[in-house]
Amino acid sequence: MNDLDSYAAYYLERLKGPESEDACHSLIEAEDGIVPLLVTAFGTEANPGIRAMLVKIIWQHRIPEAVEFLSEALNDSHPEVWRNVLDGFVAIGGPVAILKLELARQRMQSAGQRESVRTEWIEEAIQQIRRGSVA
Repeated sequence: MNDLDSYAAYYLERLKGPESEDACHSLIEAEDGIVPLLVTAFGTEANPGIRAMLVKIIWQHRIPEAVEFLSEALNDSHPEVWRNVLDGFVAIGGPVAILKLELARQRMQSAGQRESVRTEWIEEAIQQIRRGSVA
């Protein structure tokens, strides 16, 4: 186990307790190399609250790999998680984020979720990114 693995393990464990806010900040401030470890932790985490925190931590690193992760995490069924995903897309912005959101919206619409709350939120995120691109 290298130093980054140990650092991640230490703070990931603290996300689950009373020190969660400090752990969250420490993971956000960590070097970007921690992101793959956080993505792995997201994939194995059963607690939706922890998954939501992990999403927020990952997108705050604002690295290109985060957009691909967000695309996959948008499929999470827990509202707190996918809302944090959408916040991440808006924060990162750009044409790739818009494309990923449009593809997700199309998938949901073709799956019969045309009027779902998530589809509405996706549309709002797309509009927010577009407004931010013009400003």
